Amino acid sequence: MWSRASEARADVIAPEKSAPQGYFLRGALVTRRVLPVLTLWLLAFLLWLLNNPYQGIWHDARVYGLISTHWIYPDALAGDLFFRFGSQGSLSLFTPIYGELVRALGLDMAARLVTLTGGALWVAALFFLARNMLGNTLPGRFAVLFGVVISVSYSPNASIFVLNENFATARSWAMPCGLLAVALLAAGRAWWAGALALLSCLLHPLLGIWPLALVIITRMPMRWIVPLTFIPALALIAIGMANPDIPHLQLMRGEWLDYLYGASDILFKPLGENRLPVYFTALAGLLAGVRAGNPRWQALYARLLALACGGLMLALIIAYWLPLEIVVQGQPWRVFWLAIPVAAVALLDVLQRALVFSRNGALLTGLLLVSMTLDATLLQPLVWLICGASFVSRQHLALLAEKVCEWRKILWVMLIALWLLALPGLVVELEIAGARFIGSWWHGAVALHGLVAGAVWFLPLLLAFCLGQFPRRRGAALPVTMLVIALVAITITHWDWRSDTQRVEEARWLNPQAAVHPFAAYIRSGQTVAWPEREMTVWFKLHTASYWGKTQGIGVVFSQQKFAEWQRRGALVEKASNRLAVCADTAVDWVVSPQPVPGVAPLAAVADGALYACRAITQHQAAVSPAPSF
Repeated sequence: MWSRASEARADVIAPEKSAPQGYFLRGALVTRRVLPVLTLWLLAFLLWLLNNPYQGIWHDARVYGLISTHWIYPDALAGDLFFRFGSQGSLSLFTPIYGELVRALGLDMAARLVTLTGGALWVAALFFLARNMLGNTLPGRFAVLFGVVISVSYSPNASIFVLNENFATARSWAMPCGLLAVALLAAGRAWWAGALALLSCLLHPLLGIWPLALVIITRMPMRWIVPLTFIPALALIAIGMANPDIPHLQLMRGEWLDYLYGASDILFKPLGENRLPVYFTALAGLLAGVRAGNPRWQALYARLLALACGGLMLALIIAYWLPLEIVVQGQPWRVFWLAIPVAAVALLDVLQRALVFSRNGALLTGLLLVSMTLDATLLQPLVWLICGASFVSRQHLALLAEKVCEWRKILWVMLIALWLLALPGLVVELEIAGARFIGSWWHGAVALHGLVAGAVWFLPLLLAFCLGQFPRRRGAALPVTMLVIALVAITITHWDWRSDTQRVEEARWLNPQAAVHPFAAYIRSGQTVAWPEREMTVWFKLHTASYWGKTQGIGVVFSQQKFAEWQRRGALVEKASNRLAVCADTAVDWVVSPQPVPGVAPLAAVADGALYACRAITQHQAAVSPAPSF
């Protein structure tokens, strides 16, 4: 039954009892309050380590490694295609910080440090967000432990970008700072929230702009915010229809736009090929929080919902109608990196209040969990069901609760039967998840890998429940904390899952203590080397410009000139009958061929390439035949 007393209980979440006299003198405060908090964070960090082992410098970590190389050797890489028309790294505070770390530690150690600290900060951000908005409750602890094991994607199409990343980028620090800003907003620390949101924006403008915008509109009334949501979309439509001949304010067209449509995660692909249902489900979660969440956070949910709707509107307009250059480059769909975790907290908030209001909390919880266990695809319909229920009046919900009480025994029998059906599938799901795990922490026990990998909710929920027993088991708190500390320390020592060959190779990158590459005796700083198979070697060992490589194509959305030049060079490299034909482009100083070219002696050779000087090649060609046109 609904009542004012139950509503009051829902707004006050598990307050701790005041400490008895002499409590502080005995030092038991550490055991009762500090140790559970520390243990929760350590357990969450342990789960993050287990589910995000270090894989090395891959994905976007290659780009940030290149940006750090440019920071250390600005003149040598000034002619590199990635920087020739400007780069996004010049707009980020992360560039000088990471650049100096790489200069001091080498790229390998700096990348591991950023990845590890980023993971620790992300765990802390989830902890403070859940603690401030859900309290020290079972849902609050579950939100932290489950949030660190699942890799939720906020990409529009192909799941390129996820919330839990195991490589070094500006996102490693920007996202935790932005989420901490939201946690501080919930705690009423607006100035600190603004400072962290600004730091997030300085580290990664495309991500950090959204928590900063949320902080800015916090004190605005909703009657202003809703109209403001439509102003960017209206401005986009007006500018797009006018299509002025102004840089960055004109519509994209031609091969550049076609390439961006074909890329994985820049613009929304056609319906049925994108992840719009995930976005709408996140919006439904926020809407449920606005309608039925804790009244203290409803305004926060509403403002983030308005921001997310505004960003999604812009993303859909540029994808299907008016691809205005500056808006495409801003990638407004990135607001969902913030909307998705807060929407998850909003759903837990709604469920937590529903459990307090209802006398059938255990039954409701069991039905939700068994539904997700039977079929994970039911999660989105359940979110929409919760959202729909938030619009039902309390009187009707009270009547429904009375009906549930009447049918309680039958429903419990049905719940037990559903669990009996779900358990075999649960074991199979664990084994599948364990087999799909990227490696193995131990031999055998595939299902245990699936359990640790967060394939299901069971382990995070069990750990969250056990941590809630700490105040009743004071003697066990310290031993458990020490055990978790030991497990974290052991896991960190085994966190690096790279092969020995990859580990040795990456340890040499931008490391002044490493042996000099044989080609460095011939190549002067600032010269351009065409070695597309080993662009990392060109940047991180030879410390000079690369002529063309696939990594340079990352970020072509920010410059049409860069895209055109990247396409031109790529066509020349791929269509060349042999690598020496690339010397037809005067921008190339050196060419490295995977195999020695017959009839031409290389200046030097290593196991995976032979070095040729383009000047000598072109002079030889000029002596025997007219120079090739290019």
